[in-house]
Amino acid sequence: MNHRMPTGTIEFKCIRVNLKRTSTFEPDESRIDSLIEFDFAIGDEHLKDLKAEVRQQSGTDVQNQRLEVGRVISYNGPWNYDEFREYCERYYRDVIGSSGIGLLIERGERKLVERVAIQFYRREEITLPSLAGKKMR
Repeated sequence: MNHRMPTGTIEFKCIRVNLKRTSTFEPDESRIDSLIEFDFAIGDEHLKDLKAEVRQQSGTDVQNQRLEVGRVISYNGPWNYDEFREYCERYYRDVIGSSGIGLLIERGERKLVERVAIQFYRREEITLPSLAGKKMR
């Protein structure tokens, strides 16, 4: 019997850097709060403009510092948070690191990166928990 886990597709679109005014994280001036925007498809269902917050300590190395990744905003369906967090961390590091903003964050120059938006498209497949009782294509 084949018990293949259902999968979905995440299409990362954009990071909005240093959005402290709109963050749901506890306010902390020593951290950079950013928003990752993405679309998500599971079967025939396509959800657009989902978001997740990412927080990094200001003045730390973007490639090595552990990031805090929040839950997906406005989605309550099946989810694999651990895999999603890994994808978000990799996406954040690749985009922030390659854009040069990582150097500003490492130097603690958070005011220079306030409300910067970087568009960078990436697609990832995520394994989801079993949807027992739900019809999947």
